[in-house]
Amino acid sequence: MEVVLEASSFRSISRDTWSWSLASNGLFKVKILSNTIDDHLLADAVSNQGTLRNNLVPKKVELFVWRTLKKKSLPVRLELDKRGVDLNSVSCPLCDDDLESVEHAILFCKHAMEVWDRVFKWCDMGNLSYFTISEIFSNNGSTSMSGLGKKIWLALLWISAYYIWKNRNSLVFKGKRCIALVVFNEIQLISFEWISTRVKGKSMDWHTWLTNPSFYLNSS
Repeated sequence: MEVVLEASSFRSISRDTWSWSLASNGLFKVKILSNTIDDHLLADAVSNQGTLRNNLVPKKVELFVWRTLKKKSLPVRLELDKRGVDLNSVSCPLCDDDLESVEHAILFCKHAMEVWDRVFKWCDMGNLSYFTISEIFSNNGSTSMSGLGKKIWLALLWISAYYIWKNRNSLVFKGKRCIALVVFNEIQLISFEWISTRVKGKSMDWHTWLTNPSFYLNSS
């Protein structure tokens, strides 16, 4: 069977251009790409518990939360050992009392618990009670609050966990470890710096944040 193609000519009336399907106007924007990735990765990490998006913290904190919830993505010694990494020990480098799992490093190491205890007392949240990784990184840990206060409290929980992990890394990679009071003081300072510059429609005062953070946690 023969197919005869008649001679055809094409005349372009405009130059070929790239078009990006994620934007209605076809133009590429880093912000749209970033939001698209976040919507997929961060939503997947929480498994229907809500979103990990919180514009009161830097992107690096959101990514830390995502890695922590994935558990295998956070390089604690127990996970590294499972991957065949040669380690001298899989015990917690801070306390040496238990295997270093994600839960232990962020929540149950006695050094982490000291920091959490100070954070909870500072915020007038009562005595520290045991909670899970998913609770601390979701709204489950702040169900009694609403509105802006709930968002601020969640941001503070994330920042606290982030600096607990930073303190662990400081010991592992630099041989330096801060006591709980120093880590807690850093959390107070950095949380105010990050949250106060990102919150919209509300002015935050450093002295009030330092002495009475519950004033902001009860914001609607």
